[in-house]
Amino acid sequence: MKSIVIINAGTGGQASVILDACLAAGLPVAGWLAGTETTRNPGANLALLGDLSLLESSEFLARHHIIVGTGNGEFRRTLSQRALGHGGSLVTVRHPSSVVSSLATIGSGTFLAAQSVVGPHSRVGDFCIVNTGSTIDHDNVLADGVNVSPGVHFAGNVHCGEDAFIGTGASVVPGIRIGARAVIGAGAVVIRDVAEGATVVGNPARPLGR
Repeated sequence: MKSIVIINAGTGGQASVILDACLAAGLPVAGWLAGTETTRNPGANLALLGDLSLLESSEFLARHHIIVGTGNGEFRRTLSQRALGHGGSLVTVRHPSSVVSSLATIGSGTFLAAQSVVGPHSRVGDFCIVNTGSTIDHDNVLADGVNVSPGVHFAGNVHCGEDAFIGTGASVVPGIRIGARAVIGAGAVVIRDVAEGATVVGNPARPLGR
């Protein structure tokens, strides 16, 4: 397996969680790329390999798998596609304590954090995040770029559109459709479909605005 390079395009928290999962799983990590000059090192001694210009280096990309460490869906999608567009490859990282059904499918560049669960016949797209302690039950569909925060619970047959953001501790009842780029507030209880681009909050979740 090629060694992994973590792109730290945010404050460093998500990249650190990904690094921790790589170390726990025994995956080879070559180092990290800095999204900005002020981005912190995701690990105390992890090698800084350079900046985002290396995503345009075919030689660099041929030697490494890439994963983007940020909760910002736009950055995660853009940087993942930038690497792919120059011949790179994305790696899927799973913490060893995550549980994934043998009947589920997980896309490239996706991260499954500690104690996350993906149930049977669920499909998780490319460059998604299923964060710590979140459960994605049976027959769910998460389109590309979905960010599921810690402690979220999806019941069965939930469909979640591209780049949707699900806030910490939210719960979604069976059969719900969440539109692309929708935002579900922390602790929300979603019992009705959520329109594309809408923000919903509360229990039961109600629209806050677009």
